[in-house]
Order: sequence, then C-alpha cells, then structure tokens
Amino acid sequence: MAATGSVRATSALNVKPSQLNLSSKLPLPPPFSVTPLCRRSANSHRRTLVLVRAGLDAKPTVLVAEKLGEAGLTLLKDFANIDCSYNLSPEELCTKISLCDALIVRSGTKVTREVFESSGGRLKVVGRAGVGIDNVDLAAATEHGCLVVNAPTANTVAAAEHGIALLTAMARNIAQADASVKAGEFAVALILAS
Repeated sequence: MAATGSVRATSALNVKPSQLNLSSKLPLPPPFSVTPLCRRSANSHRRTLVLVRAGLDAKPTVLVAEKLGEAGLTLLKDFANIDCSYNLSPEELCTKISLCDALIVRSGTKVTREVFESSGGRLKVVGRAGVGIDNVDLAAATEHGCLVVNAPTANTVAAAEHGIALLTAMARNIAQADASVKAGEFAVALILAS
C-alpha cells in the first residue's frame, strides 16, 4: 500500500526521483503530504488508511571545501544547504562527497577521479572559485556527468594592480634599493637615479 502512494506521488511530477538534479525546474511537492485512502471492506465497514510521505528536500547540499567570502556563503545559504568543511584530507573528502550535490573549491583541494567515484553519481557540479581548473580531473568529471565551472575573471583587478606595482618597482629600482639597504649600505644614487 505504501508503495502505491509513493508511485502516485512520483507520477504526479511525471519524473523519477533519479532524474532530479541541481538544474531541475520542477514544482516540488511540500515537505509532507497526507493522502487519505478510503476503502470498503467485505463487511461494508469503511476503513481509512492515511499515508504520510516525506517530500524531496528542495535544497541541494553544497560542500564548501575551502574558505570563501562571507557574502558568497550568505548568498549560497538562500539556495542550498551549505557544509563548510575546510582542510579535508583526500579520504575525508571522498567520504563527505557522497552526501553532496555540489562542491566548491579553490586551488588547495584536488578533485580527483576517486572523488567522483566516491560521489556515487550524486555530485553534479564542481565550482572552482578562481581562474584555473588544473586541480580538477576533467576526464573523470565528464565520465561521471559532472559539470565543472570556474570564475575566469575573479582576480582580474588584482592581477592588473600587481602588474602596475611591478612596473613601478622596476622603474624606481625598488629591488636594488632594498638589497642595498639590507646589505647595510644606502645607495642614494640608485634611488635618485630613477
């Protein structure tokens, strides 16, 4: 009888639970639904069976494996259940990933084939908070149907500022002046010559 109720609830969405993922835009059922089933028995007494079914959790679970800004975490908390677990060993990451729909990393966490295999197919997206994706096994991600995204313009301003600072340091002989001061000299000519 309980199986019939769950089949009825699933068919109301016209989708199998295994087809739901992070990009599903389906109207999800409420957390609990109550379905009264009334039947007449052979002796004409009315029997009522009430099925209570727990609905699907509407929010995906996101594992944040490295520190992110508080504003980003606040934004994520509106759309997902957040698990902030920093400095995980590869074994701990493989253990936790089976409970997560998404993973957010920076450059310190290696997302290897073992991580994708440990997810059991639940992991749908790996977000790299930064430019490169060299710490993610792209072949394994593709094989397991996992999307890998990054933020290619995340440090554009910082890189530009650093470039200007290096040009200024070179134009003013900062490295040479620093070396002369550390050597106990003060080569004024180096500093003033520029």
